[in-house]
Amino acid sequence: MEYIKNKDYDYIMNKYHDQTKEFDPYNRFIRHDDIFSDETGMDADKIKEEIIYRDKEIKHLPHPIRKAKAFEFILEKTKISCDSHDIFPAINMIDRPLNSTLIKEWKNEIFDKIIPQTEEKRRRFENDGIVAMWPDYDHSVPFWDRVFELGFSGILNESENIRLSKKLTFEEDTFFEGIKITYTAIINFIGRLYDLASKTEGAKKMATALKNIKNNPPKTFYEALLTNYIYFMLSEHIEGLQVRSLSNFDRLFYKFYKDDISGGVTEEEIRTDLAYFFLQFTSIGNYWNQPVFLGGCKEDETTEINELSYLFLDVYDKMNIYNPKIQIKVAESTPKDFLLKALDMIRRGNNSIVFVSDSTIRKALMREGATKDEARLCNIKGCYEYSVQSSMSCGMNYFNLLKPLEHALHEGCDGVTGNFAIKKSPKVSTYATFEDFYEEYKKQLCASVDATIEIVNTFEDYLAYINPQSMLSATYPSCLEKAKDALCGGGTFNSSVCEFGFLADFADSMAIIKKYVFDKKEFTLEELVKMLDANFEGYELIRQKLIADRDKYGNNKELPDFFATDITGFLSKYICGRPNAKKRGGKWTVGFHVARMSYIQGKKTLSSPNGRLLGEELSKNISSSMGQNREGATAAILSATKIDATAFACDAALDLGLLPSAVKDDDGLNAMYGLLMTFIKRGGHAMHINVFDADTLKDAQKHPEKYQDLQIRVCGWNVLWNNINKEEQDGFIRQAESLV
Repeated sequence: MEYIKNKDYDYIMNKYHDQTKEFDPYNRFIRHDDIFSDETGMDADKIKEEIIYRDKEIKHLPHPIRKAKAFEFILEKTKISCDSHDIFPAINMIDRPLNSTLIKEWKNEIFDKIIPQTEEKRRRFENDGIVAMWPDYDHSVPFWDRVFELGFSGILNESENIRLSKKLTFEEDTFFEGIKITYTAIINFIGRLYDLASKTEGAKKMATALKNIKNNPPKTFYEALLTNYIYFMLSEHIEGLQVRSLSNFDRLFYKFYKDDISGGVTEEEIRTDLAYFFLQFTSIGNYWNQPVFLGGCKEDETTEINELSYLFLDVYDKMNIYNPKIQIKVAESTPKDFLLKALDMIRRGNNSIVFVSDSTIRKALMREGATKDEARLCNIKGCYEYSVQSSMSCGMNYFNLLKPLEHALHEGCDGVTGNFAIKKSPKVSTYATFEDFYEEYKKQLCASVDATIEIVNTFEDYLAYINPQSMLSATYPSCLEKAKDALCGGGTFNSSVCEFGFLADFADSMAIIKKYVFDKKEFTLEELVKMLDANFEGYELIRQKLIADRDKYGNNKELPDFFATDITGFLSKYICGRPNAKKRGGKWTVGFHVARMSYIQGKKTLSSPNGRLLGEELSKNISSSMGQNREGATAAILSATKIDATAFACDAALDLGLLPSAVKDDDGLNAMYGLLMTFIKRGGHAMHINVFDADTLKDAQKHPEKYQDLQIRVCGWNVLWNNINKEEQDGFIRQAESLV
C-alpha cells in the first residue's frame, strides 16, 4: 500500500482485530489481545470484573462520579502498546467495557424496574415491525475546535475555573466532578502512553508528541491527528459514546498543515502521517464506517476547500480503502475540479463518499432556530445527518411507513401477527373513496407516531442517568454554562429524530391502490387484502402487473411522487417542533433514513400493494424501490427533490446507481457532475452513488476470490461486496438490472 510499509500495514491491520478470522460485520468491537504485553496492564476481562466489584463500594455516589471512577480505573489498568511499525498507540479495551458493565446495569434498572410498561410496549412495537426503538448514544460530535484549541489539560482547566466561579447545587457540582475525574484520567493516561513510547525503539516521534499533548494543545499536524485519535478511542471504545465525526477536517487541520509546511515539514511526511491515521479506522473496521467531512464555507462565503482537501482525497484514493467514510459539504463556492476529483474516485470504485448540500442544511437548521453562523459551521455526522456544534441530537427510532397501511387494511391489526396495534379501523368495504382510505391511513400513522414519541420521551429522560457523558459535555460551552450533561439538556440544541423508512414502497403502494382499486376498479380493497394476506399465492399474474406498472416513485411520475411529497410534508408539520423529554429540553424533528431496517423490518412486513412479497427488503432512504428506477438518474433526482428537505433538520438521502458505461471518459465525468449539481440546486439534501453493472455483480457473487476489493455503498456507508450476505447482494443486482 502506498505510503505505508508492508510490515507496518500488517501490524496495524491486526492490532485491533485478528485478520485471519472470518469477518463479522456486526460485532464491531472485538479485542485482539496478542500484541499487548502483560507488563503494561491487567487482563481485559478481569478489568470488567473489577469494575463491577469496585462499583459496589461506591454505590452511594451519583452515576457521573461512579462512571468516571470506572473510566479512570480502565485507563490506569488497560494494556497499551507502542510499536515502531505504527505512529499511533494501541489501546486494548476496544470492546466498550463500560457498556457491558455499568451502562448495561443502569439501563436494565430503568427499563425493567422503573418503566417496565414502557419497555413492554417498546418490545411489542419492535416485534411487530412498527418501529425499532432504543436509547441512542451513537450520534455525538465533540466541539472539535475547542479540543484542538485547548487540548485535554485546557478543557479540564476551563471546566474547573467555571466550577469555582459558580454557586452550585449538589447535582451541578457532581457534573463538574465527573469531568474532573475523567479528564485527569485522560491526562494521566497520555502520560502512561508517553512513558511506554519513550522506552520503545523507533517511537521517538510518538513520544515527543505525547509529551506535548499531555499538558498542551496540539502544535503540529501529527499532534492534531494524535489528539483526534486519542479522543476518538477513549470516547468510542471506553466512555461508551460513538464519535460520529472526526471533524470538518480541512477547516480544522489546515492551520496545522500550513504551520508544518512553513516550518520545513515535507508534504510527503504529511501524506504519510495522514495515511497511517486513515489506516487506524480501516483496521478497527466499524461496519457503519467512521465519518469525517470536508468543505463548507467561510464567513465571507468563500470555500473551505484548500490544498489539504485535495491532499486528503489523493491519499485516500491511493490507499484504496473504504473507512473512514467521507462527507463533502457542497456549496456554490465549492471548486468544480475538487468535486470532479471526488466523482472520479467514485466511478473507479472508491465510492465511500457522500455529497451533502450546504444550502439545504443551512436553511433547515435556521428554520429550526439556528443562527446563520451556527448553521454555516454545523457538523456533518453519522451517515449524512447534521447538527449545530455543541448539540446532541438523538435518533431513537426507525418507523415503518407500511405498518399503518397494514393497520388500515386489517381493522387496526398487524397484517403479519394479527396483533391489535393501537387504533381500530373500519372494515375495508366501508371506504367509499380513496380520500376516505388515505385519511384513515394518516389517522393510523398519527396514532403510531404519537405512541412512539410517548415511549421515546419516557426513556429519553433517563439517558444521562444510564450513560452520563463527562468527556463530551466538557467540550460543549453550553454544558459548562448550564452545568448539565449533554444528554440531559446541556447542548445548544437537544433534538430527537423520528426516522421514517420505506418512503418509496409507501408511495408506490398508495399509487397502486388509488389507480387499480378506486380509479380503474380492477379489484376491490377486500380482494387486495386477500392477495396480500396470501402473499400473492394464486395471484402471480396480478402481482407481475403491479410490479411492471410504470407509476413508481423515483421515475418523475406525478402520482407516486405526490404521495412521497405529501406524506413527508404531513409528517414534518405533525412532528417538527414538538417537545421531547423534559430533561432533554429539546424538540422533535423527522428524517427519512433506514440504515439496515430495509432488511430487518422487511422480514416483519406483510406483502405490499406494489408487488413486494412478505419478508423481502424494503426501499432505502428517499430512493426508489429496489429495481424500480426505470427512467434513469435524472428522473430519480427529480422525484427526490420534490421533497422539501428544508422542512426538517435531518436526513433525506438519495442512493443513486449509475452504469459504468454512462460515466466513461470526460463526458461521463461531466455527466456525473451535472447530476450532482442538479440535485444540489434543486434543494436535495444528500446523495451518494454506486457505479456498477449487473454482470459484474453476478460474477462477483459467483467468484468472490476475484473481487476482494470491490466496494458497495450500503445506505450510508461502504462495505466490501464479499462482506455482505447473498440477500443484500441480490438486492443490488436487481438495482443494477434496472439501470438505464
